[in-house]
Amino acid sequence: MAFIRPYVTEKFTSYKGDAVTTRLSLAVWLKDDYTKKEPIGRIKVLVKKGDIEAVKNLSGYYIFTDLAPGEYPIGYESDLYFSDETPVNTSLLDPKSPVFEFILKPRPSYPFPAHATLIRGLILKPNKEPVAKADVKAVEANIETESDDNGEFVLYFNDIKNKKITIEIKKGGAPTTIKVNLEEGKTKSLGRIIFS
Repeated sequence: MAFIRPYVTEKFTSYKGDAVTTRLSLAVWLKDDYTKKEPIGRIKVLVKKGDIEAVKNLSGYYIFTDLAPGEYPIGYESDLYFSDETPVNTSLLDPKSPVFEFILKPRPSYPFPAHATLIRGLILKPNKEPVAKADVKAVEANIETESDDNGEFVLYFNDIKNKKITIEIKKGGAPTTIKVNLEEGKTKSLGRIIFS
C-alpha cells in the first residue's frame, strides 16, 4: 500500500521522510461462551471513557495503541451478545503480550443451531412489564445468564450431565425456582414467568 505525501488524517499529517511509530497498549481477545470460538456478528470494542474504538487486526484481536499506562474501562457492544465492561490496568499487563480476554454471553436473539439444547423464558412483572437484568441460573449445571430488556432469557447447554434442572430467577429479593426436565438437542420453553 503506497501513501501519497503529505498523508493527512484527523490526528496528524505526515510528510515525505516521516516515520510513524505506534506502541501496542492492549490487545482484546473475544470468545463466544456457547461455541468457545471467535464470536459472530458485528462487535464494537472500546475504551468507554473517551470513546476510543479498537481496531480489529487480521488475527482477530481488537487492538489499542499508544494508551498512557493506567486503568481504562474496556467494554464491548453487540446485538448478539450482552454488553459488558471491566476496568483493565495496562500497567499490570505483560508489555510483550498485553492481552485481555472477554467471554461473550449470547443474548436470546443469538442464532443458536437447530440442534442446540436450550431453555427459554420470558420474565414479567404482575402488571406484564418485562423484567430486565434478572439473574437466571441453571443450578445443577452452574450456567448463568440474565434477562434482556424485553425480559427474555436463554440458557444454553453444551454437555448435559443432569436432565433434571432447577432454574433460579433472582432480582433483588428471594429467588423464584422452577424445575425443568431437559432433553438433549431440544429447546424447552418456560413461556411467561410472572416474577414479583
